[in-house]
This record gives sequence, C-alpha cells and structure tokens, in this order.
Amino acid sequence: MREALQAWLKCAAATGEPIEAARAAAEAIAKNPWDVVQQAGTLARAKMTTATEDIGLTASLAHRPVNHPQVIVQVSKGAPIPSFDRTGRRARGAFDTPIEMARATVDGALKASQRPVELGLDPAAGTGAFLVALAERGVQKIRGIELDPVAAAVARVAAPRGQIDIGDGFTVACETDVLVGNPPFVPPERQDKAMRQHLRDTIPWLRGRFDLAVPFAAISVQRVRTGGGVGLVLPEALMIQPYAQPLRELWVNHHKITGLSPPTAFPGAQVGVVLIHMTAGAGPAPLPDHGLSTESLLTLDGVPLQAALRPGDPELVAQIRSLSEPMGTVATVDTGVVSHGRLGGKGALLHDKPAPDRVPYVDARDLSENRTQWLSYQPSAMHRAKSPALFESPKVLVQRLRGRGPVRAWVDRSGLYAGHTLTVVRPDDPRFSPELLHTLITDPMVDGLLRMERGSRLDLYPKDVRSIPVPRVWSENPRLSLAEAWKLSPEQEDRLMAFILE
Repeated sequence: MREALQAWLKCAAATGEPIEAARAAAEAIAKNPWDVVQQAGTLARAKMTTATEDIGLTASLAHRPVNHPQVIVQVSKGAPIPSFDRTGRRARGAFDTPIEMARATVDGALKASQRPVELGLDPAAGTGAFLVALAERGVQKIRGIELDPVAAAVARVAAPRGQIDIGDGFTVACETDVLVGNPPFVPPERQDKAMRQHLRDTIPWLRGRFDLAVPFAAISVQRVRTGGGVGLVLPEALMIQPYAQPLRELWVNHHKITGLSPPTAFPGAQVGVVLIHMTAGAGPAPLPDHGLSTESLLTLDGVPLQAALRPGDPELVAQIRSLSEPMGTVATVDTGVVSHGRLGGKGALLHDKPAPDRVPYVDARDLSENRTQWLSYQPSAMHRAKSPALFESPKVLVQRLRGRGPVRAWVDRSGLYAGHTLTVVRPDDPRFSPELLHTLITDPMVDGLLRMERGSRLDLYPKDVRSIPVPRVWSENPRLSLAEAWKLSPEQEDRLMAFILE
C-alpha cells in the first residue's frame, strides 16, 4: 500500500485531481491487477481533503500521529490527503468485492453458460474486481460499466484490455454472453426519490421498500443472451424479503438456477450476501444441490431462495397449513402506535412519570428491561395512532425485529399501549386466550416453519404474524402439542427444529 499511497500523494499535490491521483496510484502497482483493485481501489473510494496538521496515514487510510507505529507515510500540513469515506460508500452502495468472492462468482457464471462465451459484462464494475477475474479465466472481450469516474480510472489499469464505460448500469444498453457483478446495495432511505419513482414506472412489479439491488439485478439479467451465464453477489434480504418476491418468481420460472450459496458476511458492509448463478432462459428447473422442484418452491408463500431448503419442506408446510387456520382469522394483528408525527418527535409525547392524561406505554426495549413509559395519547399529533381498543384488551406483544434470534413475546392484561417496534395480537375468538396464542407464537417449531416458508431472516411484521397457523383441533382440545395437532412424524419435528439452525 505504501507505493500506491506515495504515488497518490505526489499526483494529488501536483494536480489536485482525484481521478488523476487514483490513476497514478493504480499505475504505480500495475504489475499486480489484484493490488490495483484492492489498494488503488481503496484510494479511489476515499475523499481528497487537506491535512490540517502534520499527520500519518496507515494502510487502511486511518489518520494517526506521525510517530504512530502503524503509519506507513507522513503528510505535511496543507497537503492533499485521502480520507476514508464511509458515508459516501454507504450512499452509493460502493463496496468492492473480495478476490475469492469475485473469482467464485465468475467461475460459477462461466460454468452456467450453455453458449460460447465471447463477452463478459459487469454493469457495476467499481474498481474492476470482476473484470480481473474474467480476464484471468480467459474471456476474450471484457466490458464494464461504472458510474464513478474515479473507480473507473482504477478499473482501466486493473483490466487494461477491457472496455470500461462511464455511465449508469440501469441505462447503458449491452447484450452479453456472461454477466457478473455486485450491484449497489442502497436501501430506500438513501435512494434518489426521482430515480426511485422512475424505476417504479419502468418496472411495474417493484413494490414496498425495495433495495436498489432489486431493479439493478432485474435489468442486468435481461441483458444476458439465452443460454448465457449469470453470477451475482446479492444481499441476503433480496432472496427472502417480500419486496423482491416478484423478481424471485421471475427468475425461478424463466432461468435455471445453477448455484445458490448459503449467506456469508461481506467485508466492510455489515450485510449478509448470497452468490447466485443462473443459465439465462433455461428454466424452470430444480434448484441446485438438493433438487427442490420449481413447482414445490412456488407453493411457499414467500418463494424464498435459500440454500437451506430441501425437497419435502414445501410439502411439510402445506400439511401444517391444511390442518390450521391463519392467526389473522382468530385475532386482530397490527403494529403498535407510532408515537411521533407532524407536530414533533416522540419526545414531546413520551414521559417518565404518569399523569391523568397519559397512558402506560412500552416498546420492545422497555419490555426487555422491565420498564414502562407514559404516553400522551394524542391521535391528531401522531403518525399512526391506532385504536385504544387494540391496547386496552388482553393481548400478546411480539418483538417485530428479531433477525436470527428466537421469537420474543409477552402477554399483557394491564392495558399497555405498544410502540411500533412491537406487533400486537388481540384475540377475537374466546376459544383462544392470549396465553395460548403466546405459546404458539413462541414455539420453536413455528419459528422453523416461518423461516422455511418466508426466509431465514424473518422479521415478525403483522402480515407474518397473521399467517401463523393455529391448529384447528385446538378449538376443541388446546392441550394437544403442536406435533400432535399437526400430525407430525418425529422426522418432521426434527426438520422444523433443524431449520432454525441452518
């Protein structure tokens, strides 16, 4: 890193141009393309600022005192200096792919291709990781599209025989034999509103709080010629969340999925990712490794694409549901209040002490810490106030966001008002008490069933809780175990329990 950094500092001092500085860093270490991607790539993602004092830089671009033992170069006060741009990376979804992940993605795409491969395309090329991997595997023509001109300057040095265009991967037209890449992961909060609306207009099935990776992946795969190979690194959530279900159905019905990895961590991004490989236009076909059929997968409510699924899992879900009715038919299920709104934040409505005009209030953290707050219940000042009857009746409060952890829920008979971090379940059928529904909601077999049907990172929003299957025989005999009520074999019980550990 020292050689690249010294070249960057020298060029930055002479020109003040981030593109030129990144190119100089890349050219200084051009003999090793992967060093270019990683080291010059790190500098391409940095901001050019000015040193306010004599300072040292580490290999990760951390600013340290000049005599710090990790310092590899020193910068004088007033000189240009690269600063790690965490905020900018997150806003753009710009996280460069590690070497072995890029290689595995390319290898799987080439293996998936059923046609001669002349052109390999990365529509979000970044600093060139996938282009270098394509070149290593002997692909004759290599093309990348990259919106950031600084990153593109590095990619051109890393993959000198590739064609790298500055542009938007959404709009640059190109057909290819093999498509590989790591689309930008950008949640709705960080998306440009005009672009988001344009994407909704262009892709009618886009819905909900979609990540930018969803339309990017959809448009990218459309560019692959029939029989061509696809290899993508995608956020784990895209494989299971409702906002991407139409995309999953499209892929399962029209393409042959040849590879689907378990979730793995992506360095620096704090997000789990999945590698997916497909043969374009060769579907439908059984999922790889275990041969789960397309027809069976499509019976699952969420159509989750996850490596943990096995043949027989959809049939197990169908058996349980045939012997049950959804919880939404025996209980009212809704989110709690959103205790803020147009007249101010929740600090204006929440208090530490009771008063005549206040109601007892809890969110998920309050319940975990055995604490109660007090809410000035003012529907006109709240975003979603909800009906008092939802809270003042006996109910179950379910922690909504739970990731990979077990389901957490509490029975309340004291009239607590719940915040929006909780899903509220109020029994409407006298045959089902809050305690009985609590037992069902928190049973590990229900957890396994929902993860099997809807995805491994299940968050318990009202739609998901309404879907929980309540055994019909419980209306006559609520003392039956779930295994008895659902007529499960020991092997089926083990499968549900094992699924939450996959």
